[in-house]
Amino acid sequence: MRKNIQTLWNANSSDPIITTYKNAVQQMKALPSSNPLSWEFQAQIHNNSCIHRNWLWLPWHRAYLSYFERICRKLTGDNNFALPYWNWNTRPAVPDPFWDTSSSLFDSNRGVTQSDQADSSYIGTSVLNGILSEPSFELFASARPLAGQNLHFPIHGEPTEGLLEGTPHDHIHGFVGGDMGAFISPRDPVFYTHHCMVDCMWNHWNVDLGNANTNDSGWMNFAFNDFFDENGNSVSVTVAVTLLMPLFAYQYEPCTIGGPLGMKKGSLSREQLKEFLSTGAPTKLEYKQRFEVRQAVTTEVGKAAGAAIKAEVGVLREAIQENSRSRVVLTVGDVDMPEKRDFFVRVFVNKPDASAATGIDDPHYAGSFTFFFDEEAMKHHAPELAQAGGDMRPKNGFLVDVTPVLQRLSQGGALAGETAVSLVPVPFAHRESMGHLTLQRLELAVVSF
Repeated sequence: MRKNIQTLWNANSSDPIITTYKNAVQQMKALPSSNPLSWEFQAQIHNNSCIHRNWLWLPWHRAYLSYFERICRKLTGDNNFALPYWNWNTRPAVPDPFWDTSSSLFDSNRGVTQSDQADSSYIGTSVLNGILSEPSFELFASARPLAGQNLHFPIHGEPTEGLLEGTPHDHIHGFVGGDMGAFISPRDPVFYTHHCMVDCMWNHWNVDLGNANTNDSGWMNFAFNDFFDENGNSVSVTVAVTLLMPLFAYQYEPCTIGGPLGMKKGSLSREQLKEFLSTGAPTKLEYKQRFEVRQAVTTEVGKAAGAAIKAEVGVLREAIQENSRSRVVLTVGDVDMPEKRDFFVRVFVNKPDASAATGIDDPHYAGSFTFFFDEEAMKHHAPELAQAGGDMRPKNGFLVDVTPVLQRLSQGGALAGETAVSLVPVPFAHRESMGHLTLQRLELAVVSF
């Protein structure tokens, strides 16, 4: 049973789960880096092979966590051990067990202090419940890969991050900073508890809220060959196998998110859940109509910038009807990866006076995104670009479901034929940022799923 690490600590700082985690990490750090069970070897698996920015990132990290968990059991002899999770919704600060300087769970290379708190723009109750209420798998979990895309280290093209990846996942990596801010993030023991929370949200979206993953065979049958079991043997695992791990390898106590949606429970039996997860559903996003603006948009941290997108009001109104199988999606495209990823971006619709002080409780707030990328890792994995002096920072794309905002505007009689999108870069609360946001494309699209 995977449990909340802060709750365990509050009840007993010597809780057996925390103690086993400490012991496992200590033993892994004592092994030579060439040993597949070692701390550094496990971190390099992520550094060399992690998948992000497409719909394979969730099952890849689920498998990564599962085999890491098995290694912890093997090294400690605690066969009941399950990784704890960090619930950033109920505990916005890095949990207390990671701040004991004498503990193996401490990492001195962090960009936060024990009192710094993650911004509610990406871990707040309303934000997370909005993500969990997303009915489309590709909007929830990130889009399908582009044809011919390098899955591990995409450089060209425009991968698009969905709500779970571009909001809480990326933000927590950037918020913690240090090792967590790069692909070598598993050097910080916080990493595994962070990704357990991400995995818990995916499991909650599936099992408790009854949302189906895609049944696309290219996703279901995709095999990961990056991992090692507790005996140091290389393994191959398909996405289809990872889908059943929360039923047969581990379970979560509820990763509680405030509000009624976060507490909702499904009613399927274990066998019905197995069938539901194994089958999936045809959830391909189909773009019905697109309204695009191609122009350079640039602004500095703390200041808003954006563009007006002309769209047919009737088309938008039809798409945002209650119980519609359509959504209106904003693509923030051709975004330059900033040199310093110490800020995040809030998105507002028809809010010309939006600023860094405009909160997420504003009815015009649509969502937020940030950046998770490692230029040094790219230099290693794309040496031909490094030798040629190529730009190692790729363009990126982010999906924002603006359907709820447009519904609010329509109810207030403020839905017009021109939709103004405002993007506001906001620095992390504990840092000063001089960064810039630059992008080349904004698109409103009516999609069905």
